[in-house]
Amino acid sequence: MSAPGPSLPGAEYRIEGLAHASGASVRTIRAYQDRGLLPRPERRGRANVYDGTHLARLRLIAELLGRGYTLASIKELLEARDSGRGLGWVLGPAAGAQESWTDGEPGRISRTEPAERFGGIGHSTSRSPDSETRSVTLPADTIRAIQGLVGPENVAAFITAAAERELRARTLDALASINRQHSRIDQIG
Repeated sequence: MSAPGPSLPGAEYRIEGLAHASGASVRTIRAYQDRGLLPRPERRGRANVYDGTHLARLRLIAELLGRGYTLASIKELLEARDSGRGLGWVLGPAAGAQESWTDGEPGRISRTEPAERFGGIGHSTSRSPDSETRSVTLPADTIRAIQGLVGPENVAAFITAAAERELRARTLDALASINRQHSRIDQIG
């Protein structure tokens, strides 16, 4: 829903006029104030006076709602903008996942290359007391990036979860390979 024409600089409105100029109902404007989406108007005697900033905010809210944002998301975005925080503050750690973790050039490797480089990971997901353990040294830039993403207190858990995901992927690859081999044998026999 597109709001009627632009506001005049220095324009002032009573709530009914603001509703007419913005295309929102009086009830909606009051609801936005109650939810903290719209600042309170200036009080002059017994009257509340709204200005062009209120109209611009209502139009922005209408546009964001039209794009599918929820009122809670819009409030968070507006609070970030009003306080001078960036989009990274709104998105939190997820924003860091899109940034480069290293200055090196990205490249692709096969699933077998890490096993060749680091000696592989065992096929058992459970550990026996006498099982062999290996450590892998991660680059300092990677550790710093993980710390920035999940916080220093969660680095070990993050790396452990990533290793477990890789182990599961390798196990599924191995099972799929075995299944393909059995399928070939069944077709032959």
